This record gives sequence, C-alpha cells and structure tokens, in this order.
Amino acid sequence: MNPSKVAVSLLFLTISVLLLSGCEGMMPTENNPPAVVPNLQPGAPIPGGLRIVSAHATPLSPDTMPWKPGTVNVRFNGAATTPGVVEVSALRPGWNIYTSAGSVKFVPGQTDVQVPIKVDVESTHGGIHEETGQIPLKVSIRGSSAVFQTTTHYSGKH
Repeated sequence: MNPSKVAVSLLFLTISVLLLSGCEGMMPTENNPPAVVPNLQPGAPIPGGLRIVSAHATPLSPDTMPWKPGTVNVRFNGAATTPGVVEVSALRPGWNIYTSAGSVKFVPGQTDVQVPIKVDVESTHGGIHEETGQIPLKVSIRGSSAVFQTTTHYSGKH
C-alpha cells in the first residue's frame, strides 16, 4: 500500500474516532435526555414565561393638542396562557422620568396586542416642539421586570 494512502487512512480513522467519541456525550441516556424542544400544546406554559419580542410604534398623529395619539404594536414570544396587561410609558421632552402613555389588556391565546397611546409632546418650558421629535418608549407586561424599549416620533404642531 502506498505510504500516502496509509497516512490518509490513519488520519480519516483518527478523525472518525474523535467525532464518534465527541458525539457519545450527545447521545440520549437516562441522565442526558435529547435536547429537543417539544411543540407546545395550546395553553401550555411558555418556557421562561411570556415576553415581548418586538414592539413597533407608529408615528404620532397630528393633533392640535399637546397630547398626540398613536399606537404601539406588540408581539409576544408565544400565546399568552393567562390574562395580563401591556403597559407603555413615554419620556416627555425635557423630562427625566417616564410617564404612562397607555395600556391594554390581553387574554389567553393572544400572541400580540395593539396599545393605543397618547404622548404629551409639550416641553417642560411650556412650548410645543415645532420640529420633528423622537419620543423614547418603554413597553412591558405588568408584573414583569423585562422592559422592551422603542421610539415613536411626531412632526410639528398641527
């Protein structure tokens, strides 16, 4: 047999043994079940609990009032198994704290909600910003410590 063929055969055998021994720890055993995520049945608890995976805010609608209406579309990581509330708070221009902008209830089975919001765009100086402004938003499920952050914007006084 050609010496280069022997070397290639030994190399292939060594790689095969290493791969098989590495996979041995991955084989299902009584103490090491397979890492398979089962399909959740409707109403089954969501591993890790219900969380917000995305929140998209529409631009605030023009309005003559300093409170501008808008909507935040919120998606969950699965279907809700219990009733709850999604809350949205906004950072008013010139302020350092977030204030409530809106909330909506959800029921078991829902995978998303639309939260109607009203955001005060009046600054702490009492004037309405005429230019386009960004408004930071915090979106959360009541009782959860996880907060999803997004922004909305408005343009001028209408």
